[in-house]
Amino acid sequence: MRFLWALVILCAVLVGTATGDDYLDFYEQGEFALRVEKWERAIDLFTRSIEQNANFYLTYHNRAIAYSKMGEYDKSILDLQKAVQLNPNYPEAYGLMGLVYEIQKNYPSALKAYQEALTREKRPVVRRNLEKYIQDVETKIKKK
Repeated sequence: MRFLWALVILCAVLVGTATGDDYLDFYEQGEFALRVEKWERAIDLFTRSIEQNANFYLTYHNRAIAYSKMGEYDKSILDLQKAVQLNPNYPEAYGLMGLVYEIQKNYPSALKAYQEALTREKRPVVRRNLEKYIQDVETKIKKK
C-alpha cells in the first residue's frame, strides 16, 4: 500500500502547471503543502482552489489525499467521487478510492473501485499492483 500512496502523491505533484489563474495558484500551493505533509494546509489551499474553479478534478483528488492522510475517509471518498464525476477516465482517483474503502473495511466498494481503476489504467507496473490489490480484497471478502 505504501507504493500506492507514493504513486498517488507523485501523480498529484507532477500534474500541476502554472498559468497565473487564482485556482491554479492555490492548487500549486496545495501541492507543495501535500509534498511536505502539511495536510490541514493542503486541505485549506485545495478548498480555496475549488472555490475559484469547481471543475478542476485534480484539486478534488489531491484534497482527498490530504483528507485520507488525516483519517477523514468519508470526506476523502466524497472528493474522489467528485473527481471521477468530472473526469471518469482518471484511474488514480479510482485507485485511491479503493484504498480508502479498503482502510474502512468496505471491501465490496474497494473491489469495485480497484476494478474501475484497472479498466482505465494503461501503465503495466500500476496495472500489476492493481491486480494484486484486487486479489487481496477478494481474499478479504471470502474470509468474511
